Formats: sequence, structure tokens, C-alpha cells
Amino acid sequence: MQDKLVNALLLASLSFPACGGGGGDDGGDGAGADAGTATDARQDLSPDSGGEVDPDAGPTETSLNSTLTSDCGATLQGRAIVNFNGNLGISFTEDSGAFTFLGSIQFELPSGFTGSVNNPEGWDGQSERHVIAASNTSFTTHGNHCWFDTSPSNPGSVTISDYRPNEGIVKATFNGLQLKSCVGASVCTINGSIETTGQGVFD
Repeated sequence: MQDKLVNALLLASLSFPACGGGGGDDGGDGAGADAGTATDARQDLSPDSGGEVDPDAGPTETSLNSTLTSDCGATLQGRAIVNFNGNLGISFTEDSGAFTFLGSIQFELPSGFTGSVNNPEGWDGQSERHVIAASNTSFTTHGNHCWFDTSPSNPGSVTISDYRPNEGIVKATFNGLQLKSCVGASVCTINGSIETTGQGVFD
């Protein structure tokens, strides 16, 4: 059990690439689950805990709520792991067995950032990054940083109300945000909202 949880945590801490992603190009056409989720953390991954997983740990006061959907085969609801490792990543997995990876959403923003995130990102190569990215079951990464020489036809929007990555906290609302594959031409559209109040494993 503990080994499976550790493996799931590794998935949550995957860094998205600046110019590419693993897996194939096609993100698929599956959508995320329709019903939102509200779950309690059962692991403490705060700095004071050393990031160690305790399978016998009881619920904490942290929580995760997600109504996010995608059209690229990333399921962004259900059992989740919230982890900060240079960026804030939320990975979603099956809730039993091998805890198969179902999808993830990642944020790389300045700590304390609020407001709308540009799409495309338009990074100048020197300033802090403002990246929103999602990965599907084939580990294809789509992001606002991967438009390169093109632009989205309907960029949509994402608004950040709270962002404290070191604490595992984000509150974001997506409205048709179009993210570009980092390795091909496919586009992933994200809708809904997500709110996390700390790092941990959320059943």
C-alpha cells in the first residue's frame, strides 16, 4: 500500500516541460468526470512532515474540490495528490489497485499571484513563469506555454483567486481555457474550478 502511494506522489510531482512532453501527440477525446469532488486529505506532506507518507494517518483539515473537465483524455476529478515540487501539481488517480494515473493540472506562477493568466503565456525568457498545464493518461502535456509561433482561436480564460504553492494552496476558475500540446497540434480545453487547501493525498 505504501509503495503505491509513493508512486502516486511521484506522478503528482512531475514537472511539465518547457518545450515538449512525454507520450504521444494525440490527447484523445475523452472528457473528465461530470460530477465535482470534495475530499479530505489523509496524508500530511507539509515541510514539517518531511514529505513522508503514513498510510495510517487520519484525515486532516485540508481539502480538495474540483469540477474540472477536459476534452483531451485528462480526468481532473476524484482521488488526488497535491504536491509542490518547483511547481504546484495536482494528480488524479484511480482510487484503488495500482492507483493508475488519470490526469493532472499544474501551476507555475509567482507565489501570491492573483488575477488572469495570459494565454499564450508570452514568456520573455527572463521574468517569472506564468504557466498552466495539463497532462492526460498518455502523459501528453498541454500548456499555455506551448503555443510557440501560433495562437489559440478561442483562448478562454483562467482566473486565480488564491495561490500559495509552498502550502499546496490554489483556487482557480477555468472558462474554456485552450492549452496547446507541447509535442504536436492537439488542443485541450479546460472548464470548471479547483480549490486546494494544502498538500496531501485526497481520497
